[in-house]
Amino acid sequence: MSENVTEAAEQRRPQKTVTPEQKRKQQNVLIVLIILIAVGAVIILYNNGVIGGSSSRKPVERYLNAIAEKNFDSFIATQPPKIADDHIADREELGLSGEEYMSRLYSDYFGEFGDDMTVELEFLDRSRIDGLYLDNFKNSYLELYGEAIRVSSSFEIDVDARFSGSLSSDTVELACYVIKSDGKWYIAGCDYRMEEEE
Repeated sequence: MSENVTEAAEQRRPQKTVTPEQKRKQQNVLIVLIILIAVGAVIILYNNGVIGGSSSRKPVERYLNAIAEKNFDSFIATQPPKIADDHIADREELGLSGEEYMSRLYSDYFGEFGDDMTVELEFLDRSRIDGLYLDNFKNSYLELYGEAIRVSSSFEIDVDARFSGSLSSDTVELACYVIKSDGKWYIAGCDYRMEEEE
């Protein structure tokens, strides 16, 4: 008799049934959530330079090639906007063509390698910029231009630059600093790479 009571109770309990349309809606919501999470992860990884790392090398490549080619327009395209504006104003004040300005700005390189200088690059390590260097760059920018520069990502990129020309050839070991500001990569400077003491 107790079995009949249990069966009767089971029959009275409303059964949860999911219609095919409800199931489809639930699947669509799940797919949208997965896509949003994936897109968010990609944006975070890209902004932190974990993926798309080759784009952080582009300003270094363009900067060094612009110097070798004396290409003023390519050169200023690698600079943060306020720094680029300074170079433009400086060139205009001196009354120089873009090529003349680049020849003067990098006279030590052209004096050593020749006016027909070319450059070949070998990219080595990439690491986060030292916090002190980045802070100094930001503070100098603020002091010079009266506004802060937003930096969402930054790297030190080690590169061996092989300069060759009619006067000489040599490999220059450089540590180049790149920053990402407002979605674009810029050069923040290049220094001669120091060998770490053991």
